[in-house]
This record gives sequence, C-alpha cells and structure tokens, in this order.
Amino acid sequence: MTAMPAEMAEYPPPRAAFPPSWYPDPWAIAPLRWWDGYQWTPILYGPYGEAWPLAAIPSPPFEPKGPGIKGGGIAAIGAGVGAVASICVGIGYAVASQGNLNPNDPWVLLVSQLALWFGFVGAAVMASRVNGSRSLSADFGLSWPRLKDLWSGLAGGTIGRILPLIVLVLAVAADAGFSRTNAVSPTVLGTTPSSTTGWVIVIALAVIGAPVVEEIFFRGVLQGAFTRRVGAIPAIFITALIFSFAHIFDEGPLAPLILFPAALVLGYLRYRTGRLAAGMVAHATFNATMFLLLLVPAFR
Repeated sequence: MTAMPAEMAEYPPPRAAFPPSWYPDPWAIAPLRWWDGYQWTPILYGPYGEAWPLAAIPSPPFEPKGPGIKGGGIAAIGAGVGAVASICVGIGYAVASQGNLNPNDPWVLLVSQLALWFGFVGAAVMASRVNGSRSLSADFGLSWPRLKDLWSGLAGGTIGRILPLIVLVLAVAADAGFSRTNAVSPTVLGTTPSSTTGWVIVIALAVIGAPVVEEIFFRGVLQGAFTRRVGAIPAIFITALIFSFAHIFDEGPLAPLILFPAALVLGYLRYRTGRLAAGMVAHATFNATMFLLLLVPAFR
C-alpha cells in the first residue's frame, strides 16, 4: 500500500468498479488519499510517506493566567493526610485514656495540630519538588518579613478583625450583655485553655504556628495554583472560601462569616506583595486580637 502507482493523475469517480488505489485527495488535506474500491478512507499519502490514522489537531498549549505552580491535587492529598493523622492522634489519646479524652487537654491539641500541619507543609514541599523549583521562597514567596510587611500586616489584621468583631458584639449584646460570660463566648482553636501550660500552647499555636503554616498552605500552595488556572482575583475569592469553611470544624458554624473577610485581606496581601510575610503578620495580628477580647467578661 505504500508504493505509489503510476496512474494517479486523474481523480476517479466514486463507484465500486473503480479499483482500490491512491488518488488525489478530494479534501486537499494531503496530496493523495486511499480509495478502497467503495469509499474514501482516512489513509493519506504525502511527501513524508503514509500517515495512518489522520493525525489529530493538537490542542493549544496551556497558558497560565498568573504566577503560581501546579499543586491543587497535591494540596488536597496533603490536607487529607493531615486530617487523618490528626484524627488518629485523637483516637490514640482516647484509647490511652480509656475513653476519658479531655478535649481541652493542651497536649492533645498540640500533637493533633502538629499532625494536621505535617500534611500542610508536606504538600507545599512536595508541590515545590514536583512542579516547581524546589525552593519555597521562589515558588510560594516565603521570606523573612520586611519593615513594610510589618506595617501592611498590622493594618491588614486589624481590618480583617473589624467585621468579625461587629458580628461578635451584636451576638453578645443580643444574648446576655457584656457584664458576664454567655453562650457566644469564643473558644480558641476549638478548645478553652484551663491552665498556664494550656494558654502558652494555644497562644503559640494561634499566633505563631497557624500564621506560618496556614499561609504557606492556603495563600502559597492553593492560591498560587488557582491563580495559575483562573487568574489572581478569582483565586483570592476561591482560596478565601476554602480557608473559611475549613475552620468550621474547630471554630464552629459561624467561621465562614467571621473568617471570610479576613481571608480576603490575606489573599490580597499575597497578591499585592508577591510574598507571604505580610499575610503572616496580618494572620498573627488577627489571631492575637482574639486574646484581647478575653479581657472582656462576656468573652471569657
């Protein structure tokens, strides 16, 4: 079938009596097309030899909508691994205590939180190694804070706290007022510390650990991956939604309403500065103001 016949100059009429052979392609895709005696086939012949089947038209290459590396799937796996590890820690403590697990035990909180964050940080490292430059600084903007990052972060954390504070004040006023503890008193990271050790652990996790780890994972890995796919502004909103709903498990059903405005601020700082430092400072400021609220009797 690869030998080119001599009698192929004229285009044959499509009738069964005409012998199978190479003829000029009526669609002009290639110089010649194979006629099988009854119909035209996809078999083509050109200056570079026979082509079978007809090559598919390649899709245009993907063009990123913004800076960032692939990592959405890896982030989902990392979050799943971290969540499972955190649950296993709780089960392990429950078994060790013969079912008498104290949810306010600071050591349970510490170990389970570290297990969750292991998945978050592992996802960032893996995404950087597989799809990036193997540098968290180059791929996600991880760096030491500069002076302007401190000012931007303090302002961002304060702005992000305004709407949640309004919601909380209205809820307290509608419940029992500000003179005594009431049903809407907030807990910290899903627990209410009852000892000095507990407060030290909770403050360290909320003001140091969470701002660093969660900004690397949410604004570094996730927002970067979404920015690459859909652009910067949609990525800020999508990441903010994921961030705020992810905190329902430890901060209650009002978490999306309270955290979404702050998450938008954190996403904007990542987009505006190109780094994570300002967002980390803002995140730490946002969480630190939560402890100041405990000075008010209604929030204790």
